[in-house]
Amino acid sequence: MNLSFNLKRIGWLSKKEFFESFLPHFKIMTIVVSSLVLIRCIVEYFQKDMGNRVVTFDYEGVYIVFGFIYTINLFSELKLLSTRADFLSLPASTEEKVFTKWLFGNVLYWLGVILVFTVFFLVQKLIIGYGMNKTTESFNLFSKTNLTGLHYLIVIFSVYFFGAATFNTGAWYKVILWGIVLSLAYMLLVFLFAYALFPEMRAELHGTTHVNYGVNNAPIDLMLEDFWIIKFAKFFIQYLAAPFFWFMTYLKIKEKEV
Repeated sequence: MNLSFNLKRIGWLSKKEFFESFLPHFKIMTIVVSSLVLIRCIVEYFQKDMGNRVVTFDYEGVYIVFGFIYTINLFSELKLLSTRADFLSLPASTEEKVFTKWLFGNVLYWLGVILVFTVFFLVQKLIIGYGMNKTTESFNLFSKTNLTGLHYLIVIFSVYFFGAATFNTGAWYKVILWGIVLSLAYMLLVFLFAYALFPEMRAELHGTTHVNYGVNNAPIDLMLEDFWIIKFAKFFIQYLAAPFFWFMTYLKIKEKEV
């Protein structure tokens, strides 16, 4: 297998991914969103004027659900033995295959969502705001809140990206169970460390004394937010989790090719 990183092969893989998976997915999503917008416009047309009531646009959940569906099926070729063999034996390196999937799942998908959202937001604003002369909300797509939300969505979807490559089928429930087990194990680890290191916490749990956690005059070592394990977990989730699961996905596909 050629392990070089070749733009021509990436272009070929991208074209294949676009027409076989990305475009059909966006066609379905566009139909669903356009139907919701149409229903919303019809409802607003027949609804009585309620003064200064602001018409809101709450379709973010639709894009998240479709993103979830797309991510867990990014490695749909691995579902069947025949397509799995074809995918793993493609004339491209593991790096090129995983990079192409990553590009569509973590970059192009969200760019596509921004485009679809903007178009339908403007269409709905034009119909309801100008056509029906009703007040509509303003929306800053690149506000700090929205960008933070997108950041954490990418982190969460990186787990499903790894799960899609690991379980061969879009077995999302396995990834959820796996995440729950890891979370419980982490919480147990934090509790055991805190129980062993903080005598005040042991006294509190056994009812010997009362400590008001989170109050300014409480000892700093009792502020669990400052506990190093909690700090490390926050740092890992914010900055390292997504690259970690992307790299693990690469290793998993490489393992399957052996």
